[in-house]
Amino acid sequence: MREEWQAHIDELLERYKEQRQQLKDLQERIESLGATGEAADGMVKVTVGAQGQVTEVEFDPRVYRKLASEELAEAVLAASQDANRKVAEQRREAMAGSVPDEVLDGDVDKMLPADLTNIEAVVQRYGLRGK
Repeated sequence: MREEWQAHIDELLERYKEQRQQLKDLQERIESLGATGEAADGMVKVTVGAQGQVTEVEFDPRVYRKLASEELAEAVLAASQDANRKVAEQRREAMAGSVPDEVLDGDVDKMLPADLTNIEAVVQRYGLRGK
């Protein structure tokens, strides 16, 4: 194999290893995310993990005297939604700079347009050509 090819292959392999480690670190950060949401003037607290799974529910003792069962259910739901919103924001912040904004926004059409008449713009935007 020609020496310059081997040097290029070695460089690509090193970049691959670095990017793989960065993604692994990002994955670990995202898996450790969690947040607590509150409702009913802080009397209801719900904590969720990275995937939105409820990990803890806490009621202030006053909640039983102040809220009817329907109101308590609504407060639990609101606190859960608040916690999930916070986790989504944490995830967005953790991923910022690592992935295109279109991925964070969930807009596949912006990221990968169906009309490929201007494919060169996509190639340039995402640096799909070698350096």
